Amino acid sequence: MHRVQLFEFLDQSWLPGQLRAAATRYLTAAHAATPFPALWAAILAGVLEQCGIDRIVDLGSGTGGPMELVLAELAKLGHTPQVTLTDLYPLPTSSTSWTPSIHYWQEPVSAASVPPQLQGLRTLFATFHHFAPPMARAVLQDAFRQRQAICIFEATSRTVPAVAASFLIPILVLLLTPSVRPFAMFQVVFTYLLPVIPLLAFWDGLVSQLRTYSMDELKDLAADCTAPDDEWESGTVEAKGVPFKTCYLIGRPTLVARDR
Repeated sequence: MHRVQLFEFLDQSWLPGQLRAAATRYLTAAHAATPFPALWAAILAGVLEQCGIDRIVDLGSGTGGPMELVLAELAKLGHTPQVTLTDLYPLPTSSTSWTPSIHYWQEPVSAASVPPQLQGLRTLFATFHHFAPPMARAVLQDAFRQRQAICIFEATSRTVPAVAASFLIPILVLLLTPSVRPFAMFQVVFTYLLPVIPLLAFWDGLVSQLRTYSMDELKDLAADCTAPDDEWESGTVEAKGVPFKTCYLIGRPTLVARDR
């Protein structure tokens, strides 16, 4: 199945802020219903230990994404890093439950040109597929150039089971909306009375599957970012109850712990 770069609503600058926030809050609730946060945290814990890093810079955070869920799992593993959330379209007032360890960067941040003052392990949760190959390479090259470790995790897969599962998304939106936090009447109205959010989530979810890079493609994107003191690792995550495997990519300077 060939990758196709179709559009997603959440990529569009014209999407109203309330609708963007509602859609991303649903995605967080969807992640909470899966084992992904715990599986991602287990991999992140290893990278934090290997690199001697205690800060995370999350890219493409939206309303916060799954970061709170991942942090809770990291805490169980003995890691309590400071986290800076960033986004090209920042929504820093979207959550009222963030802990003191989470800070939202107020200015727009491109994942391909991260301000140098934002130092730490870069993470992208279920967002890397949004980038067309030139932009995806630029994201990896920026981390490589600034000698920052980067972890990319996907929750989608360009496979037949994943595409088929996308057709269940409207039903999942209806089932999961009561668990979305913070509660907002906007979310309820545009889910049950005017089903804009279920349709938006279905389209973006289907397109996300079709845009997701395979493991070989991730390796190819990172091929230009090589140096004797850098290494790349890729693999798959198998989550119980999810009918497909997902990919991850990790890049890290092998001397970063020594440099610190």
